Amino acid sequence: MTKTFLLGAGCQKGGTTWLYQYLATSPQFTHGYRKEYHVLDSLDLPSEGVARKRLLGRAAEQVTSDPEPGNRLAATSAHRLSMFLDQQFYFDYFTGLLHRTPRTRLVADMTPSYGMLPTERFEAVRAGFDRRGISTLPVFLMRDPVERIWSQVRMHARLYERHEAARTRSAEFVLAQYARPAYANRTAYDEVIRKLDTVFGPDRVYYGFYETLFTEEEILRLCGLAGIDYVEPGFEERVHFSPKTSELPDDTVRTVAEHYRGVYTAVAERFPGVPLTEIWPSSRYLL
Repeated sequence: MTKTFLLGAGCQKGGTTWLYQYLATSPQFTHGYRKEYHVLDSLDLPSEGVARKRLLGRAAEQVTSDPEPGNRLAATSAHRLSMFLDQQFYFDYFTGLLHRTPRTRLVADMTPSYGMLPTERFEAVRAGFDRRGISTLPVFLMRDPVERIWSQVRMHARLYERHEAARTRSAEFVLAQYARPAYANRTAYDEVIRKLDTVFGPDRVYYGFYETLFTEEEILRLCGLAGIDYVEPGFEERVHFSPKTSELPDDTVRTVAEHYRGVYTAVAERFPGVPLTEIWPSSRYLL
């Protein structure tokens, strides 16, 4: 029986939380203590300094505060710190989860910012699990770049209510943010695809589209790659859904789409069988 580690590489606002919660309904999936461990990005990505500070800060706060035995929060904080300090603990932890029960076939770390990891880290992850006799399945979900950025903007509007532009949830905020690294790095699908194809091979990566993810066909395909049996999903449920209070003006959509023309073109070329002009409305300005 194949044991598989699922490496969730994003994208942010692309359905990763829904997908993880679906996988957790499978009796062949073992759930760890988090969906997002933020270990690998804390190691490699200067842009993810907040995640790194949170990981280290929580560990320091919990472990140095004279915790009592049985303090689960202190235990998980210390454990994440240990994986940060010695990456072999990362591989050993998920290997242990996979062997916790005979029926377990799949475990996962679904941290959307992992899509920004360098090629060398992907190589290290594959090699680390290969040495333990475990298959690695990267999962990368994509969403219309304009819609993904618009959803991220709405998320930030909720998180940072005091930001004047965010409070308005306006097109002006999108135009002020779309090219910033916090948005652009998470929309560089072409770079993620190039790295994953290089390290794992095109046939050993699950590439999905947010717009078609919530279908029996797509979930069956994912389950086949992951080596688990299909369980009927709750397609009507949406997690971390950001409701729209308005639509973006056409000129804003065109501006953002034009900025990411290379992403649209690369995805269209890489997945010629996907009707991109139908599922990504913003591509109408480019393709």
